[in-house]
Amino acid sequence: MPTTRQYRRRPHRAALNATQEMELWLGPGHSGSAFESDEQRRQAWFRFRDRIMRQWAKGGRRPQGWWWYEASQWGLHRYPGEYERSVLWETPGVLTEAERSELERGWRREWDRCWDDPHFFHCAGPDKNFTGDEARVRHLVWADVPAELVYRWLDERERRGRVCEVQEESQQGEAVVETSSQLQNEPHAG
Repeated sequence: MPTTRQYRRRPHRAALNATQEMELWLGPGHSGSAFESDEQRRQAWFRFRDRIMRQWAKGGRRPQGWWWYEASQWGLHRYPGEYERSVLWETPGVLTEAERSELERGWRREWDRCWDDPHFFHCAGPDKNFTGDEARVRHLVWADVPAELVYRWLDERERRGRVCEVQEESQQGEAVVETSSQLQNEPHAG
């Protein structure tokens, strides 16, 4: 039996086009918003949030839609730009434990790199090359390493340095004791 059923187009079920999805990920393009209004963009964000978060909320970063509509729930009121990863790492509950440990491993690699290489330098542009502590500071800022981790790792480094100094002193002390005992045991020429 034939039917007279007609499908209705429902705006709340409308698909997200590539430009709109990119705007929810990266923000509006140079030609402006792909949405008719902020309200339409907000509705699209919450309708497609799970998919966009699964796809783009990785590596300590969040899509622009998250910054517009959800960041304020965490006490974050503006997009921090190049410091996004450290800001999210410092905000409790935003990142998963896997994301936090992934970030910490990457930051630790950068930390080790700038301390372990005796010829380490940081290039901040043409004719702007830095060495020593200045290079390390600039590199760690560039790598977006949170200050809390920098201080923690500096403390570890200082403690290791003190332990090494104590070990060297005790080895020197043992060497002095061995030398003095050898001198005592040697017959004197006379």
